[in-house]
Formats: sequence, structure tokens, C-alpha cells
Amino acid sequence: MLHITNGDCAVAVISQVVQGTILPWRDVLHEGPVRAGLSLEALSAERARFIADAGWGGFSEVLKSFRERDAAFRRAGEHDEIVLWFEHDLYDQLQLIQVLDGLAELKGPPISLVCEAEYLGNMEPARAAELFALRSPVTRRHMAEARAAWIAFRSPDPRSLETLKIAALPFLAAALRRHLEEFPWTSDGLSRTERQVLQGNTEEEPAFMGDVVLEWHRERIAKNRRFPRWLGGYEVRDESVRWDPLSQRLR
Repeated sequence: MLHITNGDCAVAVISQVVQGTILPWRDVLHEGPVRAGLSLEALSAERARFIADAGWGGFSEVLKSFRERDAAFRRAGEHDEIVLWFEHDLYDQLQLIQVLDGLAELKGPPISLVCEAEYLGNMEPARAAELFALRSPVTRRHMAEARAAWIAFRSPDPRSLETLKIAALPFLAAALRRHLEEFPWTSDGLSRTERQVLQGNTEEEPAFMGDVVLEWHRERIAKNRRFPRWLGGYEVRDESVRWDPLSQRLR
């Protein structure tokens, strides 16, 4: 089996209950550019540059990790089954739609999914084993929703995210709504994260942002609240679209 999951903490738990190859995805897709029109390998190179520029790792080291990940992912069809282990938060749901999009054209092994409103990194191995036994088959509907969401997320027009019809992936709609809340708000021009940082209240549920990324935001806000940012395929500028908290839609 090939097991694909969010990162190393999840690997530590999953490795205690399953056999096979475990592939951590390790990308913070809710930060930095995730532009359309790039192959997996080209996107990974751009992501590695962003991660290095953010100070989260050396470029050569990050790029090497992505290249090894992508090569293993390209060989996914060699396995008897592919099991996707992801959580319900924004960090994981973006990884999930990228992975499902990449597997959409795969002919061969069945694909199954473990995804509940629980965190893999601090899960007891017995619970992970229970969830593995209850894993659900990935259907064409899962694939179609994931592909549509991945295309919309990488679009230069974020409004395309608001027209998605999502039902098969139960946590995706809420995760994408949280992503849209990172656009400047009509009320004060701040994103939800910026407002929470300034208010000193950064705890939320489901939690999706690690300490390193949160500290990066704190430093960014301290230097310049209007610092240009990428949200998926959209570069946020002063004339950007805005999130309206009353209508819960972009303007």
C-alpha cells in the first residue's frame, strides 16, 4: 500500500498501525503562490522558493524533499492500494484536493480515504487502526469535486471558489470558506488571521496554522499590514476583492 498524509507527525502515528510506504505531503498551501498552469514539478519548485524566502527552510533542501515526494507520487500506480490520510482543517483539505487531482487520471489501484474531524498527529494508534479499518472508497464524485476545487483554488479569480458544489467531501466547503476569510475584509481591510493576531487571540477550531507560520504572520503584520500576499492563485493587492463578513461572500 501507499499511504499519503499531511506531514511527519501523522507519519509517526500511521507507521505504528499500517504496512507499506508512507508519503508525507509537507506543503503549506494556504500560504504563498499556488498558480495555475504549472505541472506538479514546476509548482513544487515555485513552492520551494516561497518556503525558502519565508525562512522555513533552505531552498535546496526543500526542493530536494519536494522532488523526492513528487517522484514517489508519480509511482503511485505501482501499489496495490492508495490510502489518503487527511484531517478536516484548511491545511489538510488543500493538500487533499491537490492529491486527488493528481490521482484523477490514474488507472489501476483502488483509492481510499481516512478523513474525520480528528487530528492525526496526536491520535492514539488504536484509533488510527480503527479508522484505517473503516476507510472509505474514493469515488468519481470525490474526484470531480476535488478537481473542480483545485482548479478554482489556483484560479486568478477567487470568486470561482464560491460557485463550487461540494457534497462528497464533507469538510472541504468549510475549509474553503476559511480560506476566503483571508482576503481583506470590507469592514477594516484586515484578513481574519491579521485581526486575530492584533487581538491576541489566534486559537480557532479547526486549527490549521502551525506555530512557525503564525509567527511569520506576526512578523509580516508588524512590518507592514498591507504586505502583498498570495492566496492560492490570486495575488492580494490594495485594489483586491474583499470578503464581506455579513453576506459571507467576496465583493
